[in-house]
Amino acid sequence: MGLVKPVQDPKEEARALVDGETDRGLPTAYDFHLICYEYLSGLSHKKREKALLNGTMYHDCMAAIRNPKDTTLRTPQFRYWARKTFRVTPYHKDMILTTIDGKPVAARERILGVLKHCHLASQHGGRDKTSAEVRKFYAWIPKEIVAKYVQKCPTCQSKRTLSSASLGPMSDSQRFLVA
Repeated sequence: MGLVKPVQDPKEEARALVDGETDRGLPTAYDFHLICYEYLSGLSHKKREKALLNGTMYHDCMAAIRNPKDTTLRTPQFRYWARKTFRVTPYHKDMILTTIDGKPVAARERILGVLKHCHLASQHGGRDKTSAEVRKFYAWIPKEIVAKYVQKCPTCQSKRTLSSASLGPMSDSQRFLVA
């Protein structure tokens, strides 16, 4: 996995990633990167760095766990947090980062693929079914990002539009509530 260099403007990063890319029936990579940007913008500065692990942070966590005596890696607080929160686990011929309970940690660069797979596996089942599918197999993917991803899904949007259009005419009491 190549490491992703942080970019100052996430909109520019998203545009570069989606140059000509379309996924019919699913949110685009551009949509996903805007979702992540909005999510991270809503967090305090202290929480942003650890909320979504980018590739560099993922590899630094692995290095902190594999080489506990290496004091040159980031800060002592970071090394302690990495060792307390994660494990390095063999997976096929590779080593991956997992949580204490053994679920693989999805680095930010991999979350979109995980969301696509799990949303399709849940058959566009909505936020709760997609979130349950994600949690079955992966960790470190915030439920808020799953919810916003499902909200942006064009297939789910058209389902919602069709189901709300087929509710029939409103009663007088319903009109009163909406007005």
